[in-house]
Amino acid sequence: MTGRERLQRLIQGRPIDRLAWAALVDENSLPSMPEHLRGNGGMDLYRYLGSEIFLLNGWGTPHLFRAPELRWAEEIEVSFNEREGNTIQEWHARNGTLTAVTHNGHPLKYPVDSLETLRLYREMWESASFLAHDDQPVQDSIDALIGQDGIMTRFWGPSTIPYLLEYAIGTTQFYYLLYDYPEEMKALIDTIHEKELEAFRILANGPSEMVTLCENTSTYYISPEIYRRYNMPHVRDFVDIMHAAGKTAIIHMCGHVADILSDIKETGLDGIHALTPPPIGNTPWEMALDALGDDLIIFGALPANIFLQLPLHKVGPALDGLITPRIAQSRFVLCPCADGLVVPLERFEAVRDWVESRGKLLL
Repeated sequence: MTGRERLQRLIQGRPIDRLAWAALVDENSLPSMPEHLRGNGGMDLYRYLGSEIFLLNGWGTPHLFRAPELRWAEEIEVSFNEREGNTIQEWHARNGTLTAVTHNGHPLKYPVDSLETLRLYREMWESASFLAHDDQPVQDSIDALIGQDGIMTRFWGPSTIPYLLEYAIGTTQFYYLLYDYPEEMKALIDTIHEKELEAFRILANGPSEMVTLCENTSTYYISPEIYRRYNMPHVRDFVDIMHAAGKTAIIHMCGHVADILSDIKETGLDGIHALTPPPIGNTPWEMALDALGDDLIIFGALPANIFLQLPLHKVGPALDGLITPRIAQSRFVLCPCADGLVVPLERFEAVRDWVESRGKLLL
């Protein structure tokens, strides 16, 4: 069975021949790999390991999807400047200017930090739009690179609440503004979500059969109440639009989600990407199956305490305890991910060796 066949059958709920697993590396780990394993954005490494390729967009490749493209009104000018190692981005609108400051992609100042900037930001979104583009050539190029070794998912997002928390307002100011000016914040949230519905439709009409909404959901920064009131209905809209187009709808939730599993079920999603058990996350995979049903697709992030910290000879026994027969026989993909970290080759090889010795026996 090829990697493509294995992942496609798993997503369809059909039997597979061994446990599925999909490694992930980025530009932090690749330079430390042997030269012959650095090519194709990690795909040469995945093929060496014998893992399935589960590519997020064109991860590590030169192929970029253009749609949905956020387009501000013509009168809004956007500028970028570098100052003392920081990136300053400004949005110059008719009624004022918003300023964001980041360092290596991490926010130092969010553009919305007051009632005045909140109102300006809402005005900007009222005249914004998402544009469609023909991304079939990009899809075809990525599919050709992957071949029979795996599949690709569109990876896009986040939806409105995590977008505001991560990029536009920040956690602290978001909650201050929400409780000091609830009607103003609701108007902003509703405005952005209405625009994002068009982005969801563009994704649904695109060439990818699976779409993953990158939410980074976690109750560390989204309270259960806020998730239930705003975030969950937004995700449900995404799922409904994907399902109407015959697409598989996956949500990337890499944080603490145990306390909102009942709300997550209300979204109707097909699966969760990067669901992480303790001690790094707080959601055992079997808990997710209990709450959302045994037909849930789980791309389970291998916790760092096993993947990175244990002596190599203890990785296999730890996986024996982590991957129960119920998990192995569900729609489950084990994901040792090196995203933003330098992880040596032997760590991936330890997981490979365990899959080769145990992957068929567990099914």
